[in-house]
Amino acid sequence: MAPPKIRPPCHVDALSFPVFGLTWYGTPSSGATSNKKNAGVSAIAYCGGGGSSKTGVFNKIMMRVTVDNVASSDDDDNASNEEGGGGGGGSTTRSIEISTGEALCFGIHAFRPHDDALGMVRLLACVGDEVLVYGIPLFEEDVIGGGGDANDNSGQDGKKGDSNNSNNGGGAILLGKINVGKGYGANVATYTPIHKQGRLLHSVAIGCENGIVVLYHLEENATTLQFHKVAECHGHTKAICAVNFHPRGMQVLSSAKDGTARVFCTESGVELGVMTCEVHDPNGPPPLKIDANAAAGKTKDPRMMKRPPQILVRGCAYGDLEGKTIYTIASGKRGAAYLTKWRTLVPLNSAPPNTAGGGGGPASATNPTTANMSFRQEYRVQCSPVPISATALSSDGTLLALGSVEGSVLLYNLEKQSVMKQFEGHDLPVTCLAARPIPNVLMLPGELEGGVNFDAVSASADNRLGKWTLQKKSRIKPVSSRGGGSSRQMSALELYLWSIFRIPLLILLGLLIVALRDVYDICGEEVGLNALLMDMNAAGHCIYREVLWAESNRPGVQFVPE
Repeated sequence: MAPPKIRPPCHVDALSFPVFGLTWYGTPSSGATSNKKNAGVSAIAYCGGGGSSKTGVFNKIMMRVTVDNVASSDDDDNASNEEGGGGGGGSTTRSIEISTGEALCFGIHAFRPHDDALGMVRLLACVGDEVLVYGIPLFEEDVIGGGGDANDNSGQDGKKGDSNNSNNGGGAILLGKINVGKGYGANVATYTPIHKQGRLLHSVAIGCENGIVVLYHLEENATTLQFHKVAECHGHTKAICAVNFHPRGMQVLSSAKDGTARVFCTESGVELGVMTCEVHDPNGPPPLKIDANAAAGKTKDPRMMKRPPQILVRGCAYGDLEGKTIYTIASGKRGAAYLTKWRTLVPLNSAPPNTAGGGGGPASATNPTTANMSFRQEYRVQCSPVPISATALSSDGTLLALGSVEGSVLLYNLEKQSVMKQFEGHDLPVTCLAARPIPNVLMLPGELEGGVNFDAVSASADNRLGKWTLQKKSRIKPVSSRGGGSSRQMSALELYLWSIFRIPLLILLGLLIVALRDVYDICGEEVGLNALLMDMNAAGHCIYREVLWAESNRPGVQFVPE
């Protein structure tokens, strides 16, 4: 099916495979700079494929990296931009492809450490029970090896695999990998830097299919990364949908398909608090409670048993820099979706309770009083009339991108509590979303030349990638509109002929206007529509004899009439 018609400047790109994971990393553009560390970056990566096992085809990760041009000592930045196929002016764009083999990648997350010494964007990829870390060089001349395959076991000892990109635009380097656990099923990943005792720690949280959140610390050695397991966070009973670190890194927030969002300690993995989400109108009557035990006693057929509706908490995020505000988006398998704003009643900088054994197991098994945080529901509003399948919060915490099961993308304003704009860009449910990584007042590399600041990127299993913005039009005007019409220039010969015949043509035009006026004044009756239909000869005779030509025997020609 052809892509839907989208009004510019939004647009939809056709892909060659279904997409299940999406991430967007960016830093503000600084224009053409002489320092690579100051160059702005915009990296969009998406993953998916035709399926797992040997029947899977096109299982891969695609990444599009745009960076500011770096001016050399010879001021040849324009030449390097043309050679690199840049986005025009002050940026260069290239694409990287990473094959995941027979395994399917479901979740990815791009980041760049503050103390980055490699000049790379890191990419966390959740492939089966494994989590892989790739390094993407920002500049093509910094590529020191080929791209590693997701199933290549040589990533731990620093050996690089074969090139894994289709257009030689700069390879991806496999820096490390870890198995989170047999049968865990890595779904989502996130990263945050933590400053502790004068050290900068790199923390990673992995949300799994079995409801466990696994915490790691990354240790960087030369061109390799090593995972050090910190704790396992137990509490969820179903698959994890989203994970996010506290702005200060001391806690991790997760939401799952069990209808809850939970907060865990990043040091011990202890559960600190639970938010139970609801999907009914707060102003209406509460839904009837269903007793599963009573329903089971009436019939043994599981198809006839009444069960409570399943609530899916698709997204969760911190809404302020102090971590006192939390947003959750929940919906059932059908019906409306609701956005809930929570306020923590206990400061998040309070020390977690001490637990025997260092935490790693279920919180209830080690200390039944670990839930020392409570939450107050400030409001719950309907954000979509249909269930939500993907969410993403902007970096400034003001705009929430929502993807529905009907393929719509909604940009929701949290301050006004209303949908700013809705886009119909997909035929299937939206599988993943990524919000703008920097505030809209700042520009990413390539946006100055394109004239559009995109607010969100979406993807779906319909092989489409959409870019959405609240802008009504591009800041760059088309070339055809600048010249007030056609942009074609007249040749020298045309200009010469026009200068010669311009005055005679104007004189002829004036005579023609005078003749038409006389025809109307003298032969108005003969040239009327009815007169022309009755007798066209009379009209011709009047125009010729009375207007255009006078015979010599006509009074007033040879002598003045008395």
